Amino acid sequence: MQQTWLKQEGHPDLVLYMLGWAATPNAVLHIDPPHCDVLACYDHRSIAPISPESLAGYGRIYLFAWSFGVWVAEQCCRELKLHKAIALNGTPFPVDDRYGMRLRVVLRTMQGLARVGMNPFNDKAYGGVRYIPEGPYPDRSIEEKIDELKQLAEWSKADSAAHLHWDAAFIGDKDEIFPPAKMRAYWNSVGLGTEFSSYHYPFADPSIVLNVLEG
Repeated sequence: MQQTWLKQEGHPDLVLYMLGWAATPNAVLHIDPPHCDVLACYDHRSIAPISPESLAGYGRIYLFAWSFGVWVAEQCCRELKLHKAIALNGTPFPVDDRYGMRLRVVLRTMQGLARVGMNPFNDKAYGGVRYIPEGPYPDRSIEEKIDELKQLAEWSKADSAAHLHWDAAFIGDKDEIFPPAKMRAYWNSVGLGTEFSSYHYPFADPSIVLNVLEG
């Protein structure tokens, strides 16, 4: 798991992004939360718990976890004292017949990557590729993305459990990657689940983050 500071200026609070599969920090560069430092975690070919001591200087930590990042956050953030934890277009059970994506769909995605690349996935995830974020961070190779998806699918299928207290869960009504019905089934079962107008990529409108910080 790579960790990249997008803003580290000694602010009192921290926005912690646990990004989804195949993402780079470009996904959230356009969001500038006031009075917060910003740390993005991505490239989950390996994962490890985030040490509370490494973030001990922050009064409040706001976690925003996207897609497979919800599962990664369950593994890596359980020791952190989180002020708010927000799930976006994902559940703690990402490869699951009831609450996530079917394994055969994930396997088909992996096979398609090797054959035709990222364009079909991006078209669905980013709403006809209209919202793909641009920035200084280079795209990652297909080989890296296949390896990441393989690892995430294997790990999450073998070990999925809910450890964190989630304060809110947002469900994109146009999500073609993570089935909205599966997200509703899980989040409604734990008393959460708010629908919003979004494709699988949830950050096209910065207010999905900024409204939480203002609340």
